[in-house]
Amino acid sequence: MLNETRLNKVNEENLERIWQIRDYIQELEDVKDGFIGFISSDDDIDDSTRNIWISDAKEFYFSTVTAWEMLHFTVRGMKNHLDDSKGFLYRAKSRLAQSISELKIFEQEKNLSKLITKAKLAFEKCWNAFQREYKLIEPDISIMKPVPRVIKKSNHEYQLPCSICGEIAVDYRIGVGQFDKEEKLLYRGIICGTSLNKGLANELFEILENEDIAGIHEFMKNYHSNEGLDAYCPKCDKIYCWNHYKLEEEWDEGFYDCTYGECPEGYRRMIDD
Repeated sequence: MLNETRLNKVNEENLERIWQIRDYIQELEDVKDGFIGFISSDDDIDDSTRNIWISDAKEFYFSTVTAWEMLHFTVRGMKNHLDDSKGFLYRAKSRLAQSISELKIFEQEKNLSKLITKAKLAFEKCWNAFQREYKLIEPDISIMKPVPRVIKKSNHEYQLPCSICGEIAVDYRIGVGQFDKEEKLLYRGIICGTSLNKGLANELFEILENEDIAGIHEFMKNYHSNEGLDAYCPKCDKIYCWNHYKLEEEWDEGFYDCTYGECPEGYRRMIDD
C-alpha cells in the first residue's frame, strides 16, 4: 500500500511538471499566429503558396501539441507512446525550420527578426523540457549490457544498433521494397532509406560480418551517396540512433536543403544532402 501511494505521488508530480510544458506551447501558439499574420498580409504571394506556408506554420505548432499529448499518455503508463512523442517533436522542429526559411521573403519587415528570435527561443525551451522528461522516463542506460557493433538477424538481414542506447539505427536486408518489383538490398537508416542492387549484398554482408563500420560507411559512399552511412560518426567510429545523433535540417525558402548530424561527442557532419 505504501509503495502504491509513493508511485501515485510520483505520477502526480510528473503529470504536474508535464502540464507546465503547456506554458511553452502557448508561446509557440503566439508564434504560429504571428507567422500566419505575415504570410496572410502579403498580396504578392499566390494563393497556393500562401496556403502551403500557412499549413507549415500550423503543422509545427500542432506537431508540438501532439508530442505533448503522447508524452502525457506515456507518463500515465502507455509507454508505447514515448517514441510517438519523440517523432512528433522532431517533426515540429523540422516544420519550424521550414517555416522560418519561408519567411525570408518578408526580410524587409521590421518585426520579423524579433518574431523569429521569439520562435527559436520558445521552441528551445519546449524542446529542452521534453528532453528532460524523456530522460526521466527512459531506463538508466548506464546499467545496460554492452551494445554489439553488429547484430546478425539472419543470413539475409543485419542491423546496426545505437552505441549508446542499443536502439536499432540501421537495417540491411534482402527483400522487396515498397516500389520494387523484385528483391533488392534494402537499407533503412535514421533519415535515409533506399533499395540497392541485390548483387551488392555479398560485398556488404562480408563487411558486416567483420563488424567494420567504417567499411560500411565507405560502401554507402560508393553505392548510395557522398554522405555515406547516415547514422555513423567517422570521428567516433560509432553508430547513433536519431535520438542521440542530434539532427539539424536546413531549408532554403521552404525547400529542403540538407541535414546535419551532431554526435554526443560534438562532432558535426552533413548526413543527407
